Amino acid sequence: MTYYASLSAKDRPCGFDDSPKAEIASFHWEKESFSRPESFVCVYAEENSGIHMKLWSFEDNIRCLCTERDSPIYTDSCLEVFLMPVEGDKRYINFEVNPNGVYLSEIGTCRNDRRFIKEITDIEPVISPFTVNRNGNTAWGYEIFIPDELVSAVYGVDYSTCEGIIKGNFYKCADKSSSPHYGALFPVTTAELGFHNPDCFGDIIIRKACNNLD
Repeated sequence: MTYYASLSAKDRPCGFDDSPKAEIASFHWEKESFSRPESFVCVYAEENSGIHMKLWSFEDNIRCLCTERDSPIYTDSCLEVFLMPVEGDKRYINFEVNPNGVYLSEIGTCRNDRRFIKEITDIEPVISPFTVNRNGNTAWGYEIFIPDELVSAVYGVDYSTCEGIIKGNFYKCADKSSSPHYGALFPVTTAELGFHNPDCFGDIIIRKACNNLD
C-alpha cells in the first residue's frame, strides 16, 4: 500500500501535475441506500515547507450543514486526511473537511485518544475549497497545505519536509447523508475502529521524482 508524492525543491520545482492522481475506491460498512462517489486525492511535498494535498469527489446528494471548526464534520459530505508524519511517534493528525472548507482537526494515537489541534497551536492549515466540472458532472473538493510549522508545534519537534516515508490514509464519508458511504485510499478493517485505524495506514513516499513516476 504505497503512494508516491513528488518533492518540490528549489532546484527542481514540482506541483500537483507531477504526482499521481489516486482514487479513493475501497468502500466499507455499506448500509441501505449507500453510494460510492468517485473520489480522488493528489499529493506533493514542498521541501522545508510542508505538504500539499488536493481531494475531490463527484458526489450526489451533498450534505453540508456544519459551520464551526471542530464540529462533527464527518456527518456532512466529507473528505479526510490522516497523517503520521513524525517517525517514531505513533500519534497521527486528522483533517476532516466539508464542501465549505469547514474542518475538524485532532491529534492522538487512536479514536478515543484525541486532542483538538487548536488547543495546542494557533497555526492552521491553509484550506481552499473548489469545484470542478467533468463531462457535465460536478465535483466538490479542496486543496490543503499543512505547513512544517504546524507539525512542529503539534508534535513538539523541529519538523522539516524532506525525502522519506510518512504514514497515512485518505477517506471519503458522509455519515448522515441520504446515501452514506465510507471510502478509503488504503483499505481498512473493522467498523469498530473505523477510519481511526493506523495499522492500516499506507506508505506515502516523498521523493524527487518529477516526470518519472511509478
